Amino acid sequence: MNPLLSVIIPTRNRHEYLIPVVKTLVEQTNAEIIICDNSDNKLADESVDEFIHAGRVIYQHTTEKLSVVGNFKMALDMSSGDYLIFIGDDDCVGPGIEDIVQWAKNHDVEAVISYKQRFIANYFWPKIKSKYFGDGYAGKLFLRSYSGGIEKINGKSAIASVLKKPGTGLGSMVRAYHGVISRSLVQRVIEKYGHLFGGVSPDIFSATLLSYEVKKACAVDYPFVIPGASPKSTAGEGAAREDTDALHERDHIKRFGPSLRWDERIPAFYAPHTVWAYSQLKALEEINDPLYTFDFPGLYVRCAIHYPEHWGQIKIAFQKWKSAGGKGAVVRILNSLLDEMSSQVKRIYYRFFSSPREHADITDIGEAYKVLFKISGDWKNK
Repeated sequence: MNPLLSVIIPTRNRHEYLIPVVKTLVEQTNAEIIICDNSDNKLADESVDEFIHAGRVIYQHTTEKLSVVGNFKMALDMSSGDYLIFIGDDDCVGPGIEDIVQWAKNHDVEAVISYKQRFIANYFWPKIKSKYFGDGYAGKLFLRSYSGGIEKINGKSAIASVLKKPGTGLGSMVRAYHGVISRSLVQRVIEKYGHLFGGVSPDIFSATLLSYEVKKACAVDYPFVIPGASPKSTAGEGAAREDTDALHERDHIKRFGPSLRWDERIPAFYAPHTVWAYSQLKALEEINDPLYTFDFPGLYVRCAIHYPEHWGQIKIAFQKWKSAGGKGAVVRILNSLLDEMSSQVKRIYYRFFSSPREHADITDIGEAYKVLFKISGDWKNK
């Protein structure tokens, strides 16, 4: 009999965060725990070794040079749960996740998400630095209000909404990373497209395919996942505003090797906006639905605002888009400028006038889970 839920963790060179995550998962859930480790060295921890030998954790270490997409694919193949969720090695699931998964299974729901544009709960590990707030985030759990309620999601509409702001996130799309998806949905996607993960960002690539193919999906307004931000993570780099670089200088990109063909219409530098945009564009090419339009001018506007130091690459990409037949730039640029101004105002409002509750002096994500459980308890479908 397959387990109800697989919690899948692709990891590389962050064992110091992975270990407390695994201990928390073993203590707090009955889920199958999958670790696909592409670190330079094999994990060495007595407690985790005991979990592996007892069958609570399935662990595989490979020295083969894998891209992040390759690591996700290998991790998926190791799992057997009826439902699955991918998390990072500094993230954790939240209270109530198995109750939510059982509810989903009972009601033939193929996918469940927790948050949309903004996290409900998120944890910053000690020693993390913010460019603007120094160590003001370190060791803190942030928690927004939530209802526990259920809302239906239209996957194809969610894709269309995200395409209006390419490179900015997942919106309401169904997702494997930080979201719960059924094994049957995964198999259907793989049967149709040959794979679940692709691009250079497996989370947004897979979210696009999953959202297009899902039959029944819901958002549950409840923190059943705790996104983490550690100093070595992409989220940590984002807090420090150190998440942009020359495209092929990043190990993340180098690991794809010469087979990676960057789309010339996407600005050729490394940043969340460009990595997400490229990956979603690759997924859209596989879907091949003429109803979807990728807003290239909107991407250029956001890149120019957030990464002005890369203006040269942005200009080249714009010229490539124009030469490939791109039209309607002026209207789209104006709309994107207005939208970005609105987003910045909202960001300031949320930061200073609608801030989440802060819980400080939390040493690791296991402690964050316990604090969250005391506040929320188990999820109850009301």
